[in-house]
Amino acid sequence: MALIQAIIGENKIRKNRIFRDRLNPLDAYDDHEFLLRYRMTRQCLMDITDIVRADVMHETKRSNALTPEEQTFAAIRYYATGSFQQVIGDIVGFSQPSVSRSVKRVSTALSNIAGQIIKFPMDNRQMQYVKEGFMTEFKFPNVLGCVDGSLIPIKAPSSREDVYICRKGYHALNVQGICDSRKKFTNLIVKYPGSAHDAFIWSQSGVQTFLSQNQQSGYLLGDQAYPLKPFLLTPVRDPRTPAEELFNKQHQRRRKVIEDIFGRWKCRWLMLHKFGGAITVELTTAVKAIISTGVLHNICENKGIPLPEDENVVLTEDEEGEDNAAPGGQDVVEGQAVRARLIRAHFT
Repeated sequence: MALIQAIIGENKIRKNRIFRDRLNPLDAYDDHEFLLRYRMTRQCLMDITDIVRADVMHETKRSNALTPEEQTFAAIRYYATGSFQQVIGDIVGFSQPSVSRSVKRVSTALSNIAGQIIKFPMDNRQMQYVKEGFMTEFKFPNVLGCVDGSLIPIKAPSSREDVYICRKGYHALNVQGICDSRKKFTNLIVKYPGSAHDAFIWSQSGVQTFLSQNQQSGYLLGDQAYPLKPFLLTPVRDPRTPAEELFNKQHQRRRKVIEDIFGRWKCRWLMLHKFGGAITVELTTAVKAIISTGVLHNICENKGIPLPEDENVVLTEDEEGEDNAAPGGQDVVEGQAVRARLIRAHFT
């Protein structure tokens, strides 16, 4: 709770010698330019610094050690651009190794708190809150979230690099995201290579296990890459009735929220966007950096921080979804029954 209060708190910005003998971004840019460069407000960035301060503080007292503020600003600027050169160009006195170390330290600190910021609803109160959001916003009952995968480009890993080549031909991580109706992630899995199928990642997830054991709780909406389950509803293949066609149309529109969120996430943090090339840090740090941007996404959305208006950056996710035939089994039969009841009750 103290952590959340620190995130949303309104502490006064402290400027005293946090960027020693270097350009201080807090003073150098107006509000618009600061948002464009750092993808968040000054106050939010200082709140983030306070959260990671204890983890990134140098034990050494040497005069040229980077302060927590300098490390955090360097890491956030890297997330915003994916470019060491732009960070170095912005903050005079930084070297590429110092930026790389800052990204590693800040990413470790932020990824360590991901479980407090990115949380799937597990109790009745939390579930009801999420369901009410989808019902109010999208008129779709009993929905606990939307699930999808997204490819994040990375540089070729030093080992087993072939398994990281995605269906589009570049090295990537296939990231599974689940979201609520309020533009926030409730689950983010960042560990599978680009060649991994969405359905496989789902089958290994803790959310899949939880929902399979609590099938009366509600369901997620997913595309045809996922197997139909009582707790994971996919579109009707080859719809034959107007009600099934209406269900598919509404399902697609409601499920699009996860695609929009992936688009907002990548638009805010260009490190993730194919537009920016590929994440240039080594794989372990890349995983932590991706998780960190998920944490920052939720914080920014919670604070209502607008997206910067960048030219030539596509806001919506534009990925061809996988469409493999789903396996059969009792879960599919039960899933068909749940979906059929929903169609009869709400789409006829």
